[in-house]
Amino acid sequence: MSSGDVFVGIDRDQDNLALARENLDTVAPTVTKHLVHSSFADIDTILENLNLPEISFILYDLGVSSAHYDDGDRGFSIRYDAPLDMRFDRTQGRTARDLVMTLSEYELRDLMFRYADEKKAVHIARSIVEIRKTQSIDTTFDLLDIIKKASFDDHSPKRVFQALRIAVNAEFEHVEISIKKAIDQLAIWGYIAIITFHSIEDRIVKNLITPYLTGTIDDITGQTIIPARLTKYNKKPILPTELEIDKNPRSRSAKLRVLKRSY
Repeated sequence: MSSGDVFVGIDRDQDNLALARENLDTVAPTVTKHLVHSSFADIDTILENLNLPEISFILYDLGVSSAHYDDGDRGFSIRYDAPLDMRFDRTQGRTARDLVMTLSEYELRDLMFRYADEKKAVHIARSIVEIRKTQSIDTTFDLLDIIKKASFDDHSPKRVFQALRIAVNAEFEHVEISIKKAIDQLAIWGYIAIITFHSIEDRIVKNLITPYLTGTIDDITGQTIIPARLTKYNKKPILPTELEIDKNPRSRSAKLRVLKRSY
């Protein structure tokens, strides 16, 4: 980044914004920086308020911050006994506890299937509903105990926690809204890069961008009358190297897609 550039960072977590400001002040002290506490689903409004008509380059890092998992008070990790929160923005919205204590058995089962492909969702959802009749499910370890007793799959806890986190933060809805808006505001020959970290998230992004990679064909002549709005910069997703995985094991499942706006 050069001194004439304008950088806009958007995050729902104020702690992440504070850390980003500290890092940016070190590596890019002369760049104009706007760090906005909001969802990237509001990207059009944010850019309008900043009087920025278009985007030259945008990067979506759809992974959960390592700081969230490593902070024992946030309720994201199965490693720590903490309040069932899981909100990126702790100033608003429903917590994971709210969902666990109020959703119907069907709704709990559905979110586990939809957001984590959890095979034992039926048993886990039924156990949650039964247990909450007599006791409150307040902490991560409360929920973890229920999951372990309802499912003998060692991977179920991580999947259920993932599903709840996605539901609490409406992650997929925000991703779809934001990427569509960003493509509309991307400058001609501008770039959009998207990093995904699990298969469901990656499938959503792939389905979302596919229509933009296909032009409009004339039914009579068979010729392209409107070119594809986006073209792939890399034919296949870029995967982390073994060296990167050794340094950062959490990058193992990452996939990077880079696209350029054609018109």
